[in-house]
Amino acid sequence: MSSTCSCPAPDALTTIPQKMCDVNLKQIQRLAFQRTGNQFGTDATPANDIKVLADWQTLITDTTDKKIVITPLIASNPVIEAGDAITSGGGDNSTLNGVEELDGTNPSKFSTEFKGLSSEIEKAMKALKCETGMTVYMFLQGGKIAVAKIDDNNQKGFEVQSLFVSDRNNAGFGTKDVHKLSFSLPAGWSEDLEIITPNFNPLVEL
Repeated sequence: MSSTCSCPAPDALTTIPQKMCDVNLKQIQRLAFQRTGNQFGTDATPANDIKVLADWQTLITDTTDKKIVITPLIASNPVIEAGDAITSGGGDNSTLNGVEELDGTNPSKFSTEFKGLSSEIEKAMKALKCETGMTVYMFLQGGKIAVAKIDDNNQKGFEVQSLFVSDRNNAGFGTKDVHKLSFSLPAGWSEDLEIITPNFNPLVEL
């Protein structure tokens, strides 16, 4: 049993809801970062609406911990690799009956590439590596936004761990310079996933 499981177990198995519609992120095309502890919704201070362009613009120009920064459009290969199982034993004398034990789940890893960045953008993005607590909002194809749902009226970004931005990679004639960006998402990051359709297109209007 995983260390994340409740003990004792509930009286009955947890009901699995009937499938209504598919939920797919599809392509992640842009990222927005904000310090941990902030959110959108009726409980934000001041209250705001994640679907409203003006509320995003207010946070982008903010000069406090609430400030949101937004990357350029992603150039290629945005991928989330789901964390695999953390296990011990199995097929040997280290566990009862040689049964493998499930101890938890590794973080998921997001990675992508940006091309042709200016040195000013490179330096600003690298400054994110020094932050000790951040969340990320994912802007998806079609102008949708992936967020962590708090409740029906409040949303926040997904927790970011170990963010890395590489130095410039140059492959010579006929190519563009590349910067690689990666970070980890904690185990269970997508359990509260919500995909929102705002009243504007965050891919081109922010």
